[in-house]
Amino acid sequence: MALCLMVSCSVRRDRERIDTAEELLYSSRDTAELLIRQVERLERLDDEHLAKYWFVICDLHANSMQSLSEDSMICWASEYYRTQWEEEHGDARHMILSGLDEAMYFWWNGDKARTQEVLQRQKKYADEVAEQSGEHLWQVIVLRVSAEIAMRDYDYEHVREYTETLIGLDNGKAIHLDEVERVYNALAIVYFSLGEYDKMEKCFEKAIAQAADSAFIVNVVRRNYADLLGEIGQTDRAIKMLEDLTEEYRQADSWLQVESLYSLSRLWLNKGDKQRAERYMREVEELFAKYKESAEFDPAAEAAFLAHRQVLEYAQKGSYHCFPLVQYNNHWSETDYVRYRVAEAKERSIRDLRERNLYLTISRQRQMIVIIMLFFVTLGGILLFVYLYRRRQRLLLEKEEEIETLRGIINKGLSDKVSSDQVPSTKEVDVRKLMLQQLGVIKTIAGTPTEANQQLLARLMALNEETANALIDWSSIYKTIDLVYDGFYTRLRDKYGNVQGSNVQSTKEQRPLLNEKELQLCCLLKADFSTKEINMLTRQSLQTIYQRKTQVRQKLNLAEAEDITTAIV
Repeated sequence: MALCLMVSCSVRRDRERIDTAEELLYSSRDTAELLIRQVERLERLDDEHLAKYWFVICDLHANSMQSLSEDSMICWASEYYRTQWEEEHGDARHMILSGLDEAMYFWWNGDKARTQEVLQRQKKYADEVAEQSGEHLWQVIVLRVSAEIAMRDYDYEHVREYTETLIGLDNGKAIHLDEVERVYNALAIVYFSLGEYDKMEKCFEKAIAQAADSAFIVNVVRRNYADLLGEIGQTDRAIKMLEDLTEEYRQADSWLQVESLYSLSRLWLNKGDKQRAERYMREVEELFAKYKESAEFDPAAEAAFLAHRQVLEYAQKGSYHCFPLVQYNNHWSETDYVRYRVAEAKERSIRDLRERNLYLTISRQRQMIVIIMLFFVTLGGILLFVYLYRRRQRLLLEKEEEIETLRGIINKGLSDKVSSDQVPSTKEVDVRKLMLQQLGVIKTIAGTPTEANQQLLARLMALNEETANALIDWSSIYKTIDLVYDGFYTRLRDKYGNVQGSNVQSTKEQRPLLNEKELQLCCLLKADFSTKEINMLTRQSLQTIYQRKTQVRQKLNLAEAEDITTAIV
């Protein structure tokens, strides 16, 4: 029971950890990950919590930008939630999100066909949920994830399809307000990639007009707008927009002023004004040293700055030097190599630690099994010892009672000079003497007076019912009973015995009959033998004696407390 309670408590704690980890999945990812790693007994979880466990694990990997290539159990979890939805129309949240994680799993494994198949299936389910509830949330989420996957594959046609569908949901009202500018910004970049520049400009304008996040507009949308205007040949508009942005970035002392100055240098170079391009580029290099150690620094921008410097040098001097770019590439190659090796060592350390923890867990489990086995073996040994000890004590008590009973029988049968209030009547003494003589008890005591008790007990205890019965001459006993008790045996036999020619008023078939053992019992009871004494002399078990007494009472229709010998004759 203790083991069952321990296992039950462990499983309950695992369920609580999984539920809490899911609640903290988007608010406190580190805590959620810590809790989910503490789950111990996956094999004892029910399907609901097992599916939730794998869903949380996969979502943690996805939110931390980790590969989902090894999260194959998300397919089982997705199938579980999908079955629940199809059968009961229950948990839409888990059904949609686990399916999107499944699509990401196939994408990370390079199976684009399965990825699109799962996405289309999830889109169908999201449409069903929207039709039933009128809520477009899951449609928005499915379309956003589908567009994100398509963008990673540079599949701009599908990105446009998904994003236009997203914008068209409920006339654009389905998109949360603070997401509108991001959707339009992404769609504008897609239109640029597809060469649809008019639609690109309209999307940027809509993003700026409907924006709820002014910082995103200043830091991302307007800068993208200016850069892409420069790419499609509208240089003057782009320069004007970037000059305004640069001034705002300078006032905010933002790293982004470096990137806007770089864009201005590039645009003035495209216009053929090398001096202005050089002036802006020098500002870039001066500010670059200032921001290089800041948290805002973008390493990717450094490569663009170096490349632009070489282009500017070539435009001014007609010469091109690749050494700065080569040196930069070597630096980042070394940095990436070191970072890769550090990550590899960290992963190896984590893997070794997990293996050691696994070995320790297995070792603890083995020790626990051994301890439990030793506990039960010890407990079994203790119980066996207690049983044998109590059995021995009970047998000793029984033997002492038998010895005491036998001594009493002998004393009653052999005593000649004792007071009348301690000794039974002469009639009883005669019967007891006869029984003891026939069993050889008196002879044994007389022959070995020094060890009488031991040998008496040994010989008498060696008898069984059949042997003891064979040693007793019951015909002599019956005669003595008749002589002492006024023909008790003869009257008993004639009235209830199975004999021919008995002087009874009813026929043999109509009167109750007592068998030989029952007649013997009645005679001994008449001679005032106790149940224990009958047990000692005849070697019948106490249970047998009680059973025969009950049978006699039933045959003669006597009450339980009524004396048998008084009621018989």
